[in-house]
Amino acid sequence: MIKKLLLLSSVLTLFTLQSKAQKDSIPEEEIDFSAFADAETPEGTKRYCTNKVLGISPNKLISIGYDFQGKHSLETSHNPDNPKTSADPMIYPNTSATLQSASGLRLLVNYPIISNTKLLLTVGGNYWRTNYNVKQEPTTGVNNNYMATALSERGLTTVGLNSTIFKPLNEKYFMLGFVSADANGDFRLNDSKLGEYLTQPKYSAAIFFGKKRNDYSILAFGVSRTYRPGALGYIPLILFNHTFQNKKWGIESIFPARAAVRRTFNPRNILFFGYELEGQSYSMINRTANPYFNNLELRRSEIRPRITYEFALSGFIWMSVQAGYRINYSFDVDQTDILRIIGSDKPFYMENKISNPLYFQVSLNLVSP
Repeated sequence: MIKKLLLLSSVLTLFTLQSKAQKDSIPEEEIDFSAFADAETPEGTKRYCTNKVLGISPNKLISIGYDFQGKHSLETSHNPDNPKTSADPMIYPNTSATLQSASGLRLLVNYPIISNTKLLLTVGGNYWRTNYNVKQEPTTGVNNNYMATALSERGLTTVGLNSTIFKPLNEKYFMLGFVSADANGDFRLNDSKLGEYLTQPKYSAAIFFGKKRNDYSILAFGVSRTYRPGALGYIPLILFNHTFQNKKWGIESIFPARAAVRRTFNPRNILFFGYELEGQSYSMINRTANPYFNNLELRRSEIRPRITYEFALSGFIWMSVQAGYRINYSFDVDQTDILRIIGSDKPFYMENKISNPLYFQVSLNLVSP
């Protein structure tokens, strides 16, 4: 399946580029999307830095994408120290299942509410859906694996709202803040229990203090409250966006959340080599009469090394094609929302091991000037 998707994407890309090359009309002007800046302020007026970095890839206002992961396995084991498990291990057996694939739609929207020299405020929303195609095993099948059953029947969904604030202090220094609220869980949008998931969102936030070093470089240090490692954590961050002197290479990163080396062929064709730490904590509402499954939280987190090619189709309509390897960091289960410090040896309520597949992602994007 992955090979077919990669082949389809390659054909689409080549067809698009070939069609552009065959146009006998006047060539479309090559727009450098990073060059758009605020209008000059009158002389004597206090000046403020912007968040723009020349050469950086354009921001996405609207993104519609599809994510596909190949075949991988799932093994579930229960905490032997749990008295409910040790009392009758036959009721809670260690089981395995095969996930033939995992795929789903990804929607992102960001819109600037306030945009002037003194303040930039954007609000946005996101919807991520992951469906799991689970193979029934003859002896330790999906019906005996609580996790596999939940993933097969309901999958995982994220519905969220977010806001970003960029506040320049003067020509060099700025503050940057981000907040989000996400309802995550094993549900579909038509689920009868949807309201229970929406009333227990996960809150994330980050704040930075930074410096606009010059038109080609920006550096900031911050701290975040995040669920990217799966469990709640407080992690220091380094924001570094930089375009090198030759303007062909650059770096775009918020370390350790994500980082990429950028290769710009021209303002309309960009290649990235990098990774992203992607994760959330998902509520799993008990749909059985067994209290053992009360208040469960799936700690999903994965590292995605990847190659991404982004190119303009027409004007501000861009396409992104991405391929990489999904490395599992966490897919375990806690009971209630527990703060886990990095390196904690506190046992999980339920441990899940999943293998690492190749993945593929494609999206159509409306970018900002």
